[in-house]
Amino acid sequence: MNERTYAYLTYITIAAFFIFRVMYIATTNYNLAPDEAYFWDWSRHPALSYYDMGPMVAWIIRFFTRILPVSEFSVRLGAPVLAAMTAVVLYRLAAEITLSSMLGFIVVLLFHLTPIGMTGGIIMTYYSPQVFFMSLTAFSLWRLIREEKPWWWYLIGLSLGLGVLSHHMFIIFTAEVFLFILLSSGQRKWLRCKEPYLALCIEFLAASPVFLWNLTHNLVMFRHAAGLMTGAHSFTITLLEYLGGQAGVLTPLLFLAVVYGVGVSGYRGIRLHDDKHLFLFSLSAPIMLFIAFLSIGGRTEANWPASGYIAGIVSAVYVVAEKYKHGSSIRRFLIAVSFAVTVALGLFISAIAHYPALLDKIGINLPPDKDPAGRLYGWKDLGNEVSDVLSTMSSGSFVAARDYGLAAELAFYVKDRPEVYEIPAQRRRSQYDFWNDFYAVKGKDAVFVDAGPMSKEAEALFSRVEPAGRLLIRSKNGIRWEFYLYKCYGYKGIAADIETF
Repeated sequence: MNERTYAYLTYITIAAFFIFRVMYIATTNYNLAPDEAYFWDWSRHPALSYYDMGPMVAWIIRFFTRILPVSEFSVRLGAPVLAAMTAVVLYRLAAEITLSSMLGFIVVLLFHLTPIGMTGGIIMTYYSPQVFFMSLTAFSLWRLIREEKPWWWYLIGLSLGLGVLSHHMFIIFTAEVFLFILLSSGQRKWLRCKEPYLALCIEFLAASPVFLWNLTHNLVMFRHAAGLMTGAHSFTITLLEYLGGQAGVLTPLLFLAVVYGVGVSGYRGIRLHDDKHLFLFSLSAPIMLFIAFLSIGGRTEANWPASGYIAGIVSAVYVVAEKYKHGSSIRRFLIAVSFAVTVALGLFISAIAHYPALLDKIGINLPPDKDPAGRLYGWKDLGNEVSDVLSTMSSGSFVAARDYGLAAELAFYVKDRPEVYEIPAQRRRSQYDFWNDFYAVKGKDAVFVDAGPMSKEAEALFSRVEPAGRLLIRSKNGIRWEFYLYKCYGYKGIAADIETF
């Protein structure tokens, strides 16, 4: 096929995935994931920023839930929209860097089939806008390199600023952009021009809601982020967990290809002064290495370096394709087989993630705690159960939980979507501490829900407590969730100790 055919095929692929995902979220029986419900609750409390993260995800959810009725569909619609937009930008970036529409198509295909890309196209979290703005930043920087037109700096600044509104990791991505400029002998000239510094001003202006909110809230978002990175664990275990997590979110062979491609790009970019490879290395390696460093004895999540894979996957495809083109017949065979296995594995994981019942048809019976969709069902049933109990309580009674995810699910699925209180009993701080006025409900009754028996600390916040039932959420192979419901009387309005960050 010629270049134009691959370009058409790429856009058809992007459109096909977009249409499928929109139809899927419109018809699936999956409930909102706890984080999705949490971000939806943000969206109905508009603010310049939030305790956990910047406001972009909430603003996007609010947009779609204002133009459409509030539902799982409208909460999630931003995910496939942003994924499609990211894919278009990523294709243009990959095709221009590799000078090949075919390789651009391969990059887009892998982007859609990796577990993290697949999830990001269905589940609405702050990673959807984060990855989009990172791809837009990378594309703008590449166009600056290619065209040397100063005005590209202004789009770089804007996309970085909007990225900070999406995820505080964009502070690192800003450093990556300037690391590239600093290392590149051909681009270092920009440091003597006004445009990069104006771009920083644009970034700061666009991101100012986050900074203003934090300045008036004791910098809690940044302190919370720093707190997530701490925790003493085994050096070996945490590092291996990080590497295993990356292999899981990308698929193993693609992760190895990304590591190899980024390594080769680093060598060619730094030692051989190749700006194209230096660009790919600078926008991928720093964040991947930074999170790897944090994993040494500390806590990390597999999706933290997600935006580094925008340039990382391009680098992998570019370098491996070059090795294929100039390699021996054995090397070409191994690369072709590895690519086929990666695509097949991606298709298999995608099919299982969207339709878990397929596992039963091939004789695989996962225990409930290993169910990949386990966090996406049972919440509506719980909301109905709590609604029934709440209807038997006195007027003015409220709903309470001791976990932000559970509180958010109750806020979405309990009848009439009430304000839910995350009562302060042996838990870490969350956004609910900025909404909940614990003294405003002093003396009132509540329905309390937890994933286990009510703790003594929670019980002490009420004058009297009595069990109201237990709800079991079953999967085909056993019990997935077990919720305990309580009727609680006379909330004391006393704030117990909360873990600060």
